[in-house]
Amino acid sequence: MKLNERFNHMYASGKRSTRLAIQVGLLIVFSGALFYWGGHQQLAEITWFIVLFPITACIKIAFRTNVLLTFNESVRYRRLVWYECALGLGMIGTFVLLSTMILYREEYSSGLLLACSLVLFVIVASESLDRKLKQVDACHVTHRLYSRGKAGQID
Repeated sequence: MKLNERFNHMYASGKRSTRLAIQVGLLIVFSGALFYWGGHQQLAEITWFIVLFPITACIKIAFRTNVLLTFNESVRYRRLVWYECALGLGMIGTFVLLSTMILYREEYSSGLLLACSLVLFVIVASESLDRKLKQVDACHVTHRLYSRGKAGQID
C-alpha cells in the first residue's frame, strides 16, 4: 500500500474516531452536569476531570493502533505499534492517577511537575518509536507527515 493510500486510511479513521470521541465526550460532560445539578459536586468533578480526557484519548489511540496494524504484517512493525499504544495508555493511566491524587489531596499538587516531565518523556519516546517504525516500513505515515497531510501539504 502506498503512502497516499495509507494517509487516506488514517485520515478517514481519524475523522471517525474524532466523531466518536466528541459524541462520547458530550455524553460525559452532560452526565457530569447532571451530577452537578443533582448536588453531587464531587462526582461531577470526577466525571469532568478524571473520566473525560482518558476515555476520549483511549478512543483515539485504539483507532490509530487498529489502522496501523493493517498496514504491515511484520512482527517488528506490529510490536512497535503495540509499544506506541502501550505508551499512550500508560500515559493516560498515570494522568488519571495524578489527577485523582491532586483532586483529593491538594498537597500533592507538586505532582504537576511530575506530570509535565512525564508528558515530555512520552513525546520524546513517541517520536523515537515513530522513527523506528519508519525504518521498518518505508511507507509508514509519521506523526509529522500526518499533521502536514491534514493541512493539505502531503508530499
